[in-house]
Amino acid sequence: MSGIPSFPQDAQTPLLSDGASVEAFVRNALRHHDSGQSADEGNAHALIALYRRLLERNEGLERSLKQFQAERAERERAIEARYNQLLSATTDYTFTVTVQHGEPVHTKHSANCVAITGYTSEEYETNTMLWFNMIFPDDRELTLKHAQMLLQERKAAPLEHRIIHKNGSIRWVKNTPVLRFSDSGELIGYDGLISDITERKETELALKESEERFRFIVEQSPIGIKLVSLNNRILKANTTLCKLLGYSEQELARFYSQDITLPEDFRREKEQIKRLMDGELDEIELEKRYYTKSGDVIWANVHSRILRDKDGKPLVRVAIVENLTPRKKAEEALRTSEERLRALMHNASDAVVITDVDGNFTYLSPSVARMFYYSPEMLIGKNAYSYIHPDDLERIMAEFTRLVELPLNAMKTMHYRFRRADGSWAELEAVSTNLLKHRIIRGIVTNARDISKRHRDGQDNDEE
Repeated sequence: MSGIPSFPQDAQTPLLSDGASVEAFVRNALRHHDSGQSADEGNAHALIALYRRLLERNEGLERSLKQFQAERAERERAIEARYNQLLSATTDYTFTVTVQHGEPVHTKHSANCVAITGYTSEEYETNTMLWFNMIFPDDRELTLKHAQMLLQERKAAPLEHRIIHKNGSIRWVKNTPVLRFSDSGELIGYDGLISDITERKETELALKESEERFRFIVEQSPIGIKLVSLNNRILKANTTLCKLLGYSEQELARFYSQDITLPEDFRREKEQIKRLMDGELDEIELEKRYYTKSGDVIWANVHSRILRDKDGKPLVRVAIVENLTPRKKAEEALRTSEERLRALMHNASDAVVITDVDGNFTYLSPSVARMFYYSPEMLIGKNAYSYIHPDDLERIMAEFTRLVELPLNAMKTMHYRFRRADGSWAELEAVSTNLLKHRIIRGIVTNARDISKRHRDGQDNDEE
């Protein structure tokens, strides 16, 4: 007989739980094959061996399956342990809010909430209002509006606010919610991630405070400050500069530097700015003239630097503008006064000389040449006492010593003889003023008049 025998429909099927039952099943099936005669033993043994191998493979598969399940369980435990370790290492924690009919009915905080708030999840479970009470009072209204937005408008935007830690310190947190919906679209809850952002927030607040303080300093500065683009467009100007030029900040923002600068001054400035932008110079400083809104011309000292990005690329130019107009007017007035004084001295009949505390000449007016026959240059640095008549010297030195000790602007009138270049003696009536502490003159100023002719004519009163 060849092939696998067919099984009778009425044959009872034993359980295939082990090798013995398989063998009995096969032998029983073979005995009923064909006309009831005994089956071929070779086929029987082959079938039995086949079923035994199938059974062994099945048992091997079962053992492999059990080993796989054990290994998978071990891997899952390891993954869970790593997750718990990671969760314990982070300062963030999660919470879950259950919503029914649009109202929150239960909130659960993860175990790591203690790392941020100081409270355990059990304390939150016990006190259902703890989450609200720990919110900083000034931020509670904002937090309630955020919760209302989640429940009613279904907008899950992050929220930053302050909390009061269990130890009493103030912390900043970021609440990032994620909404959960049922299959029918009903809001059934939301999950949130709470992150401690105290360090970042304090840095931001410190930076904001610093920027506000800087803006205040710039706006209140008594010196003009402006920001200028790389193409010389005025971007921003502080109050002082606006007042100096007579424009509002909005009006100045419509101008380029060349629009309000005298052309010859801008040409000089433009060359310096190019060198500044090219990195040849770190800063530039120059005096220039501006047109004001009223049409007047004012002088200013402009100090400029280029602000650059991290790669060194120029971004904007910042310029400090100091009003020089009062100083320029004072300098002009001083020049005019000096020119007038020089003209007076040049044409004056009296000699005007300045000596230091030791009596050395530091200045002599042109009239000295006419009175004493010396050029002023010949006497500069010489000592005045060496030209006074020996009979007058001791008295005059004593008078000068007393004058030096007197306060600023003190005056003395003295009479003495002064040797001319030709050896003759000029009789002088001199008024000396103590200006040693004057910030510019720093000497004794003497106005001397030659009274020789008057003395010869008997008109001298001999006053000393």
